Amino acid sequence: MNPDIPESRGWILAGLAALILCVPVSVYVVGSMLGAGVQFPLFRYQETYMGANVITIFHDLQYVLEGTITGRSALMPVFWTAGVMSGIAGLVSVAVPPRIHVLYSPRRSGICIMGAGLLYLFALIAQYGPSFSSSGGFAIPVGVPVLVVAGWLVWSGILFPGAGETDEGEPEESQDNSS
Repeated sequence: MNPDIPESRGWILAGLAALILCVPVSVYVVGSMLGAGVQFPLFRYQETYMGANVITIFHDLQYVLEGTITGRSALMPVFWTAGVMSGIAGLVSVAVPPRIHVLYSPRRSGICIMGAGLLYLFALIAQYGPSFSSSGGFAIPVGVPVLVVAGWLVWSGILFPGAGETDEGEPEESQDNSS
């Protein structure tokens, strides 16, 4: 075992991965109680009067590309996919070993994770409006605050202490101009 990497780092990374990919980001109702569902980063579970469905993010994007979903509703899968990509980039940025200074960056990772939460929020605003309620239903962004707080914990160095203040892993040089 590498003495530079604490034992708890693996558990923290596993928990962070579960949080980023498995936390329910929003709970929503379709129309006038025609259905309801829970949206996770990679899929959504939806129950309507026609039955229960699991719709992956890939199917949502396919619906947009085929023109099945248009207008404001087409923006939601685009923002959602950007949020997933941002969250995965943040996870990868902190999951690489710290000795690989080019890729390892808790600060960048924290920003990506917070960005993922904000992109999910923009997706909900694109679908339901700024009040998260429209004639198409309403949504409650339950997981967005969790992702923003998790991103801040990574960015601030609380979850990964000893990461240093800079992304490069080198101490900042102070410029003293007094001569």
